[in-house]
Amino acid sequence: MRRSGRSAAVSRPPRQHAGMTAAMFTAAVMTFSTLTAAPATAAPDVSPSTTTAPDPAPPPATAPPATVPLTVGTPPGVPAEPVPAAPKATLAQSTDAEKGKAAAILGIVAGPELLILTDRNFTAAMYYAADDLDKQKPLEPEHRKVKDAAVAALGESDDACTTFIKTGMAAANTQDQAINVERRARQDEERAAKAKAAGLLGVAVDDTILSKSVHDFIVHLDLNADNRKDTAVKEAARTALRGTADAQWAFLTVGIYDEHSKDVQRLVREDEAKSEAEKAAALAREAKANAAWHALGIRDDTALINLSDHDFVIEIWSRAKRDTEVHGAAETAVRSRNPADWKAFIDHGAKDAHLRDIDNELRKRDEEYVRQITEIRTRAVKSRVHTALVTAADAALAGTPIDRERFLRIGQDQNLTQSLRTLTATMDEAYLTDSNGRATLTQWQPGSHPEQAWKIEPGLADPACFSLQSVSHPNNYVRWDKKKPTPAGVPTEAYVTVAPTDGTPEFKAEATWCLHPILLLFSPKGSGLYLHPEGGRGETWEVDTPVPPTPFDLRYTRDEKVRANLGKPIADPVLDADNLGYRAYEKGRLYLTRYTTTQVHPVYNGPVLDKLLALGGPKTLGGMLTDQTATSDGKGQVLQITNAQGSYYPLSILWSPANGAHEVHGVIGDTWSKSGGVTGPLGYPATDETAFGTAGGQYNRFTGGSIYWMPATGARTITGDLHTKFAALGYETGPLGYPTGEATSFAAEGGVFQRFSTGSLYRTTFHGVRAVTGDIHRKYAELGYEAGFVTFPVGDETPTSDGVGKYINFSTGVAIYWHPATGAHAIYGNIRAKWDTLGSEKSYLGYPTTDELPLPKGRRNVFQNGRIDWSNDGGGTIDYKTVTMPPGSIELKNANAGRCIQVAGVGQDALRDSAGTELWDCLASPKQIWKLAPLGDNKYTLKNQNSGKCLDLPPDYNNGTPLVQYTCHNGTNQQWEFTTAANGTLALRSVHSAKITEALGNGTANATLIGQWADLGNPNQRWNTIQINTTP
Repeated sequence: MRRSGRSAAVSRPPRQHAGMTAAMFTAAVMTFSTLTAAPATAAPDVSPSTTTAPDPAPPPATAPPATVPLTVGTPPGVPAEPVPAAPKATLAQSTDAEKGKAAAILGIVAGPELLILTDRNFTAAMYYAADDLDKQKPLEPEHRKVKDAAVAALGESDDACTTFIKTGMAAANTQDQAINVERRARQDEERAAKAKAAGLLGVAVDDTILSKSVHDFIVHLDLNADNRKDTAVKEAARTALRGTADAQWAFLTVGIYDEHSKDVQRLVREDEAKSEAEKAAALAREAKANAAWHALGIRDDTALINLSDHDFVIEIWSRAKRDTEVHGAAETAVRSRNPADWKAFIDHGAKDAHLRDIDNELRKRDEEYVRQITEIRTRAVKSRVHTALVTAADAALAGTPIDRERFLRIGQDQNLTQSLRTLTATMDEAYLTDSNGRATLTQWQPGSHPEQAWKIEPGLADPACFSLQSVSHPNNYVRWDKKKPTPAGVPTEAYVTVAPTDGTPEFKAEATWCLHPILLLFSPKGSGLYLHPEGGRGETWEVDTPVPPTPFDLRYTRDEKVRANLGKPIADPVLDADNLGYRAYEKGRLYLTRYTTTQVHPVYNGPVLDKLLALGGPKTLGGMLTDQTATSDGKGQVLQITNAQGSYYPLSILWSPANGAHEVHGVIGDTWSKSGGVTGPLGYPATDETAFGTAGGQYNRFTGGSIYWMPATGARTITGDLHTKFAALGYETGPLGYPTGEATSFAAEGGVFQRFSTGSLYRTTFHGVRAVTGDIHRKYAELGYEAGFVTFPVGDETPTSDGVGKYINFSTGVAIYWHPATGAHAIYGNIRAKWDTLGSEKSYLGYPTTDELPLPKGRRNVFQNGRIDWSNDGGGTIDYKTVTMPPGSIELKNANAGRCIQVAGVGQDALRDSAGTELWDCLASPKQIWKLAPLGDNKYTLKNQNSGKCLDLPPDYNNGTPLVQYTCHNGTNQQWEFTTAANGTLALRSVHSAKITEALGNGTANATLIGQWADLGNPNQRWNTIQINTTP
């Protein structure tokens, strides 16, 4: 049966790379046939600061060009690409079976979309499939070698692609698997070393502690080691912490054991209760324990460390792994007949050999590092564009093993960024620049300019070519936008943009650039055209790492109001290289800016100007500045910049006497403006837009609420009493997290709720605003929120009586209880009533560990120390706990009748399947003796001594169903629990039906039938056990 959304042609077996979808492979396949297709429209940017509108504002038109646009065409002086000779087919194309086998390496079932591809296109499809898998594990990619082999084959020939499919991919995958195994082995080795070191000192650790870095783990050991017993260890730990990573690892794997041995020896010498002979013996044993650790990785083998020196050395020699320095040193000692040589091995020889083994392993590992880095460097040189990667590889090769390990772990991914330089008619040198969506050339400037940096990746449409990803706008690529006109409406050969990827084959094709075989020129695949500046030379690229009145005087002279507000000028204009800047006056500044036109606007001394300068000033913000004016309510001041930093939405700086000056912008500013601005429910901003968390979140606080923005949810507003509660709980750093939805009405009591990342707020007429958070909220969501049977909260989270747990009550009588050991669980109805009468969490039952569970004829909650069952079949609501029975054989004596359960019938009749059970005088006869067979979790079968058959409940849930014996099969209808009851008696409870065993009809006489009934707590339903024997 085909799963929804999965292509029939590219299906996938279960449990293989579940993060991959057929759509990924289909898109990769389609790319090869759409290299010249029209581009898809780029989706609008949705970051809070740079969100662009569907129709972005036009770029500046009246200003002198600050950048040079790029185009795709034929610049002068470019030699024609040599026409390659038609390739000779030396290898037959791979078969469908070979492609299917290759695809299966990545967990892909190859369908027609893959099998019809040429070997070259299939190789590319495998590259993209492997890359998609690696994107799911960016810190531990598992298919580097497969991708490298695919790129190498694509860059070599069609025959190389065929060989890749037939054998190369499998060989590369073998290398990947070896790398992955080695990486996991290193992780396991580190974790084991930490656990052993902690165990040596008796320091308790858990998964969180074991996941710490080596440095932080040593800090943990130092903080938790005994101040008297572990002085040498603590001193050595602090020395290691001041050293290199190698020194810290050496301490953790070797040094700590030597220092511990010193501590043990010191304690032995200081022990005044021991004689000198006893001290000497103890010191000798400790020396052997330390030697055993270095040789075998064990310390606590008492028999071993009590051996004589000679026998100890022999035992180490026999156990040590062959072809190791430890084994060699032990063999040398074994061959000697000099006791001093045996003692030398014990005192330091084992440790020295252990260190040599570590050195040997590190040397072998480093040799593999060198080999892998050399391969990476060779590929980088051949690429012609990854000079930074070559430099980083050279540094790693010339550096230490730690440098090489770090390069392979993260350095090879951190050094894919380059800048691209070329020549233009107006600039000697200029760099390819991400100018807010345009690919332009700008002059070099000092300082940090991520807009001039590009991550050069394997081509989105052809991994043998390249794609240029913007560093300043990740996932935005240089794109050949063939159908877009210039701003003046005059078509060009091609317009070059920097656009966010939309994942379509068309986009991938137009964002893929291939190199000229002779010159470093970037060309859309198969176009014969090249990326170059309009009107410039640009034959090749290199890979690298103005006295008339001023505009101020014109505005000042013409505007009487501005003159009055600013006062007299106090300084000359301050201009930049573009002749833009400001002039200072007694009460403020006039700013000269350029956007679509050159304009002059006043900003007055005080908080608004201070905030503008704190944000970097007009040049940094860009866009179009407006005059500083009074706000619409006349109580504050506002300064607005439209299209600041390329955003469609304005940036506004607002000041009020109560809150000072703060900025709002982007989606948050737009949301605030649409709500009414300063006269709306939110009022004036009380903070700037502020980042929070690690997922790109932003917020602004206002006098009447807050607006939060997240990439996944957009802008969300919270106001009024919901906001008051939100603030009281600590805003986004509190238990609610950030808002993920707007305030929403629901039917009950004029209710309103609002969702947050880790909770919800509810307001009702009679109960006010209540918060549900954390694990209780997750359980509440699982139960359907207010639309479920739980409905809405009528209280806040309340601590339980023991101060450990907490709970919330809901309008329908449901409560959700939480405890750190049990999690959150709902309890309600008769079961809750019973639990409450027992004392709730203070009762012997403790906290619930499950929600209410269905039984065949009722419901059940499980608690830390027992259960409560509710019957819908005539029984009661009963609390109990299961009992662990002693092993052996028992009689079951009815608490009411004083008689025992036996198998009914005589002779063979008592041996058959389905023979009934009855009460009879307790005689300890074989028919009355039942052997307990534990099944785990306090469940048992009861085997009759006479028949060898088991007590059985026929598959029926009804009251009155008689119990029989039947051939033992351990099914649920033969599984029984002994549960607590009044007066020290027990109930015998069927696992199958959850009902209990009783003397039917409340009978007490011999031959009274035994059956099941809903638990009423009656004496005929209670039993005492008579222990016959304790033989399991």
